Amino acid sequence: MEILKVTGLSYRYEDAPVLRDIGFSLERGGRLCVAGANGSGKSTLLELIAGCMKPSSGEILINGKQISPANNGARRMTGMVFQDPDNQLFMPTVWEDTAFAVMRPGVSPAEGRELALEALRAAGAEHLADRPPYRLSGGEKQRAAIASALILKPEILLLDEPTAALDPRARRNIIALLRGLGCAAVIAGHDLDMMLDIGGDALFLHNGRIAAQGRAGELLRDGAFLRSIGLELPLGLSRD
Repeated sequence: MEILKVTGLSYRYEDAPVLRDIGFSLERGGRLCVAGANGSGKSTLLELIAGCMKPSSGEILINGKQISPANNGARRMTGMVFQDPDNQLFMPTVWEDTAFAVMRPGVSPAEGRELALEALRAAGAEHLADRPPYRLSGGEKQRAAIASALILKPEILLLDEPTAALDPRARRNIIALLRGLGCAAVIAGHDLDMMLDIGGDALFLHNGRIAAQGRAGELLRDGAFLRSIGLELPLGLSRD
């Protein structure tokens, strides 16, 4: 069952086109990996799906509802995890960071903490609840950032470079977490080995357009295609 549908999506920064006529769909519970060289439009695409910006043209539908900065209800159907988790972690403790999005009039601190612990459990980070964010490792910060996005139970989790700057063990743990998520996910980045491990579908951007889309396991093995858009084979498949 289709949960995300993007049609004719374009975006311009002033006079510079960033994305041009992007179209794709994602099934409920599915995984879509978005790859491309620097400047290809990956982060911009995630921010548009999250409703942070208004497209220059085109449409983004989640469960048939149009996503836009003005539609707060629709925007709550997505959860965004930025490349640098320090941009999301700013409270004294991890559980307070996680609970921040649900703390509103009528929600007690005890209720907020319980909701935060539930999200932290889903991210494999419940043991971090009372730790200050600045005392966390890179992998722990990434899990805490994912929990802060999961607490609103989004239909789609959006992740920008989720394995960037992680050591090998933390990277493996994050990949295992992403493979086991209960919601759909759109994952953008340069870590093609991560995308190969996660599987699902892949979409490759080049100069703001879709260069190819299909099964990740097939596209990531096409060395000639990857080189044509400024990428290389995943290290796990390279014979060099």
